[in-house]
Amino acid sequence: MELRNARTPPDGWSGSGRVDAWVAARVAAAPDAIAIQDRDRRVTYAELDREADRVARMISARGVAPGGLIGVRMRRGWRMYAALLGVWKHGSGYVPVDLSYPSARQDFIVSDSGAGLLVESGEDGFTTRVPDSAPERAPVPPDIAYVLYTSGSTGRPKGVVLRHGNVLAFLDGVARAFRFGSGDIWAQFTSVCFDISVAETWIPLVTGARLVVVPEEAAGDPAAFQRLLSETRVSILSQVPTVFRYLLDAVEEEGTELPSLRQVLLCGEPVEPHTVLRWLKAGVAPDARVHNLYGPTEATVYATWYELTEENLDPTRPTRPGTPIGRALPHVTAAVMDNGGPVPLGRSGEVYLSGPGVAWGYLGLPDRTSRSFVTLDGGTGRWYRTGDLARVERDGLWFEGRTDTQVKLRGLRIELGEVEALLRTHRGVSEAAVLLTRGPTGDPFLVAYYVASPASGGTEAPALRGYLTDRLPPYMVPSRYVAVSELPLTLNGKLDRKALEGLAHPTTA
Repeated sequence: MELRNARTPPDGWSGSGRVDAWVAARVAAAPDAIAIQDRDRRVTYAELDREADRVARMISARGVAPGGLIGVRMRRGWRMYAALLGVWKHGSGYVPVDLSYPSARQDFIVSDSGAGLLVESGEDGFTTRVPDSAPERAPVPPDIAYVLYTSGSTGRPKGVVLRHGNVLAFLDGVARAFRFGSGDIWAQFTSVCFDISVAETWIPLVTGARLVVVPEEAAGDPAAFQRLLSETRVSILSQVPTVFRYLLDAVEEEGTELPSLRQVLLCGEPVEPHTVLRWLKAGVAPDARVHNLYGPTEATVYATWYELTEENLDPTRPTRPGTPIGRALPHVTAAVMDNGGPVPLGRSGEVYLSGPGVAWGYLGLPDRTSRSFVTLDGGTGRWYRTGDLARVERDGLWFEGRTDTQVKLRGLRIELGEVEALLRTHRGVSEAAVLLTRGPTGDPFLVAYYVASPASGGTEAPALRGYLTDRLPPYMVPSRYVAVSELPLTLNGKLDRKALEGLAHPTTA
């Protein structure tokens, strides 16, 4: 069954243009309006524009031609957004590099992307430097916007290439669907290396709204975060469901009210109905509507939406398996396919997405691109095969899981195969498997099961954790490790993940 966008394409939409031009229009319309609030610092649209121009000039002064990729490696703060905008003003695309990543991971992203220059923090706000290596540049489209690296099943992260046309289609479709405008105040919570940050950063800046930078210490402290939301009168909040539960706990404990909130956007992992119902019944933000949003990086952040209400979360109603992800946003067409054709009502299949938000492809991986971005028989449109399973119901799609071993942990995409492949490179490990599971409180975490190499004389969990910590971003490092004599297999010789969970009680490293 195909779920076409709920509305016709936005008036005047042509799929062309650049995001920085949309921001420039806001600068011209209201130069003295506050664009970014970073702690006690309030940055106007005019000041943001001037700093972005300075970054663009610094890049040009290095002799870098427009049309390639520039790495941005800075801590979260208003100058980081000026740097991203400056890369666009130069005519290049940005590659964000998270400073919390191990140095090997940072080096891989810079090298694999072929970034010819890095923009970093300096005494005068910014500095630029040429990477230590001279990486070979992979082809990119002329209107390149950014490349975000996602976990790869082969042990190698892969870069998703997004064009300005993709981002504009997303921004325009979502802003119209939710009626976002210049009066909104957004909390920018997510790392710039993940696609939710594209919504949290560029929707406010193209609509003339205000972006509130969530400091790293507040992002990890629910009590401090809810105080920030209250003090800055945030009206738009996007959260991963698990983190949203932590926020609700803090709000209830301190008796905080958030009357300025008008939209809560849950995304990144399956919603927790009981948590959302608690939120709605508590009246913390009486005017806020709560939506569940679904979408992969390859389709520019959000693709479908579903409003969560007390009525449709009523625990006395008959339950249905899966998570409701609803219908396509205005810029998207979604289809659920099985055996080459659409499935009927009540049946399940793989989710395919089409429309101007579908990415250009994977950087330097043409074979992987051709497998994931396809043209359906008899059609001319380009579709992205998500690998997600969903069931078609009268109220939209219901997410049911994955066709592979990809998982999401607090909204961050992880290919379990990447972690497993790295574990197997440790000299003390002969076989390894990683699972996502939940503890008694419902919190998700990764568990690594491993078979020690006979020659190793035994491998301890702390050693494995240290090995992975030196090579993976923190969110990809399993928190628990279990030594087993062998990995269980199904009758057809594949890893039996269900049997694996019952082998031993996980212990924390």
